[in-house]
Amino acid sequence: MRVLKTEITPLTNEILHIDVRDQMFLWSPYHTQPCFHSHPELELVFILEGFGKRIIGNKIEPFEAGDMVFVGSNVPHLWLSDPAFYEEGSELRSKVIVTYINPKAFIEVFDSIKEFESIREMIKQSSKGIRIFGETRKVIAEKLISLSNIEGFEKVNGLLQIMNIISVSNEKEFIFNNYETDYYDDLYPDRLVDVIKFLKENLHEQITLRQVADIASMTEQSFCRFFKKRTQKNFSRYLSDLRIVHACHLLVQSDNSIREIAGQCGYSSASHFCKVFKEHTGVSPLQYKTSANQER
Repeated sequence: MRVLKTEITPLTNEILHIDVRDQMFLWSPYHTQPCFHSHPELELVFILEGFGKRIIGNKIEPFEAGDMVFVGSNVPHLWLSDPAFYEEGSELRSKVIVTYINPKAFIEVFDSIKEFESIREMIKQSSKGIRIFGETRKVIAEKLISLSNIEGFEKVNGLLQIMNIISVSNEKEFIFNNYETDYYDDLYPDRLVDVIKFLKENLHEQITLRQVADIASMTEQSFCRFFKKRTQKNFSRYLSDLRIVHACHLLVQSDNSIREIAGQCGYSSASHFCKVFKEHTGVSPLQYKTSANQER
């Protein structure tokens, strides 16, 4: 079976991301259809409603409401709703909370602080897939639901608590014991991730449609269809959004002039930058900077 080798962090812009989905059938908003895939982010999946089959590594098992699984880095996986969800006129719904954790952001902390030893070991074991049940599952489910509407430090703290709960609990079991990392040799890269990484690394440059189409190994027309289908935005709008988000960060974090910030975000004209910025945010760059500084 082919495995899409992708990443989640470039798509969400968060090292910790909680995704609450209410869908006709289970699918990831980062893919156009359910697909067998892997990514470096750790993944905690809690099924609130729905049933079907899940594939983790080389193990195929049924899932239903209440299923909770922690999947390690780069372990191929897929949740497939039962065929009944795809039938015309079906009123079935799938509800799930999916949490993505980028381990690179925490590896130094986990490795250097003794108190995180159990979490470090749990993350290592998650390459086997971990099913969570009993009272542990109930406690974690309640925390996940409350964390889905929280940002900032409390979100980070809550997810660290969840990983600690999993690490010390006896109410868990491995999904498989002998997963071979080279079991799947038919890996193919996620062209969308390659494009988005290029955009973020080159926001200060002029970027053309031809450049990104070449990165994706597509014609310009095919790339535009592909990009819109995957991101729900056309390419020019997506790039403009990235530039303005970067500009907002620079306006708050640096003392550079508006003209300098415009150049750092790929705009050769400061007046055009100000026009686009106001279209996106409703205020001028100077008004945004003044307001942000007053709130600090």
